[in-house]
Amino acid sequence: MTNDLFEKATRLNETLFEQFSKAAEMQMNAFRRYADVTMEQAKKVSEVRDLEGLKTLTGDQAETLKSLSEQFTADWKAWQDYFNDSRAQIQKVFEKAPEETAKPAPKAAK
Repeated sequence: MTNDLFEKATRLNETLFEQFSKAAEMQMNAFRRYADVTMEQAKKVSEVRDLEGLKTLTGDQAETLKSLSEQFTADWKAWQDYFNDSRAQIQKVFEKAPEETAKPAPKAAK
């Protein structure tokens, strides 16, 4: 019983570490993408010198917002998949492994 508890705790720790690593990577990738968009937009704003440049910028903003909306949707879907996968992985930890299933005890020789 004690070994079973330690094995499950070890598997749980490994699973949590793996899932948290995935979450950190997803978060950093999203941050990088959105920071790049922010810097690109700031650069475009700083380059506006006249009314025509402002019109071009505002026209580009619609396309940027559309792509951001699509990216938010993709990120949201990725997070939903991550949460579903994490839940499944954690549930597996608490399920008995195939070798742990009850086996008939060997009969003692008489």
